[in-house]
Amino acid sequence: MKNSLLLPNKYKVFGWVIFLLFATLGIFCMLIDFKIQGFQIYKFVGGSFNFEDYNLTNEFAVFGITIGLLMIVFTKEEIEDEYISVLRLKSLQWAVLLSYVVLIVLNFSAYGLVFLILLVYNIWTTLLIFIIKFYWSLYKLRKEGLQDETINITSSPLKNNL
Repeated sequence: MKNSLLLPNKYKVFGWVIFLLFATLGIFCMLIDFKIQGFQIYKFVGGSFNFEDYNLTNEFAVFGITIGLLMIVFTKEEIEDEYISVLRLKSLQWAVLLSYVVLIVLNFSAYGLVFLILLVYNIWTTLLIFIIKFYWSLYKLRKEGLQDETINITSSPLKNNL
């Protein structure tokens, strides 16, 4: 089955690099209030510019994290077959379910501005849970596949004839 929504496999590396760079930028923005010079915006209010110092570094970090995660999620594997598609679907189902469980827990445990901040971070929960679940399933599949192959090779009756 051909899936036209998936990017070629080489984009996965770019996705990881973009995600890690912008996640680091986001952490610096949160912890030390880091701002990139030249990212200020100025409001045009009442016929004049209001030189309020609002920096777009946070928005830039959110954009980069989102693009990086989407590139990781929507890239093909080296061997993309029907079973990988099934793993993708199951991982997506898990991710959506757990993301909404997190949303329900947040709804009853956080209030006010903290709730809004956590809600923004919840944007990435679906993508992160998908990545964790999908690659864990792939790891288990490859591990079981390699063990099955080694068992078949070592217990083969042809081995004695070689």
